[in-house]
Amino acid sequence: MTSLTTIFRILSAAVSLYSMLCFFRIILTWVPSFSWSKPARFLSSLCDPYMNMFRGIKWLRMGSFDFSPALALCLLGALSSVFTMLGNGGTISVGVLLAMAVQVIFSILSSLVVFVIILFAIRLIALLMSGDQGSGFMLNQLDGSISPLVYRIARTFAFGRHLTYRAALITAIVVLIFLQIGLRVAIAIVMNILLMLPF
Repeated sequence: MTSLTTIFRILSAAVSLYSMLCFFRIILTWVPSFSWSKPARFLSSLCDPYMNMFRGIKWLRMGSFDFSPALALCLLGALSSVFTMLGNGGTISVGVLLAMAVQVIFSILSSLVVFVIILFAIRLIALLMSGDQGSGFMLNQLDGSISPLVYRIARTFAFGRHLTYRAALITAIVVLIFLQIGLRVAIAIVMNILLMLPF
């Protein structure tokens, strides 16, 4: 083992560790009672400078939801993969770098689609259980965030018909599931093509 491969392995481990710390930082922001604890403040000082570089990207926001941490973690994962490959004596070609970039983009898009499907499904279940559009602060907040997207997706496939909120949710969920499947197939084809590039 050469000293260069050792350095790449150490860098891979360091990036993986930092990625895990960033993940814990994200989780701690969901628990208000831990947000101001000493460990949370320590993680904040380590991770927030990196995570904040992605917070202003508009297409990563959907209502009150911010998906910029997903991009930050995906990029760390890609960097760790590059260092691991170099640490194992592999070579990095343009095709491999392009394949990794495509994989990062797909991971972000796939995470967004799955998250949106879960939100839509939660709202649909609440709607089916309540028998009407439901009430309550949390459901109203959720509706405020997702209903514009629900209707935008559903209208595309409604062919001019008026849809109830329930029908729009079902339509949007089905469309997003097919989109997720289509993305997986397309990405697999693109990745194979990129990995076969001779340079």
